[in-house]
Amino acid sequence: MRSILLLLSTAAILPACSRSLAHLGTIDHRIGRASSYDIMREVPAVLRLHGYAIYENRQTSSTLHIETGWQERAPFDDEADEGAENARTRFIARGRKAGPTVYTLTISAENQVRALSDTVEAGWSTMPPTDAYLAYVREITTEIEMKVDAGLRRYDAQPASAVAGSMTPGPSGR
Repeated sequence: MRSILLLLSTAAILPACSRSLAHLGTIDHRIGRASSYDIMREVPAVLRLHGYAIYENRQTSSTLHIETGWQERAPFDDEADEGAENARTRFIARGRKAGPTVYTLTISAENQVRALSDTVEAGWSTMPPTDAYLAYVREITTEIEMKVDAGLRRYDAQPASAVAGSMTPGPSGR
């Protein structure tokens, strides 16, 4: 019963945080618009900074896909309170072409736990995202968003050398 109440309260909170519960243990966060260059450069850099190894990195004519391997970690206190002895997380970044040079980027965070009572055969299982896990994912996705969000960028700006070459000569005539 407690798990059902936790799931219902989490499902009510997530939309307010612009995250949705796609399936138990997964959080999807729409980052926004970004260039393919920024996605393929900055997303892996942020994820590596947080200890994640890039497992897959591929680009097609209309999609981008970056996936980390599972990173084991100590369970957060609220996960441990629910019986988790071990935890692991992985991130998946998906970009869909939204224009000639721009993609819409979504980051998914998948979470799994294992209780002491779980056998090796039972393996990992999912649990509803806890408050501490939500804060952890929010920290990483916010950092990615700050690095790649294309909402304030200009892609038609000329390089500094082209702008400098069009300057009028100063008093010395140069």
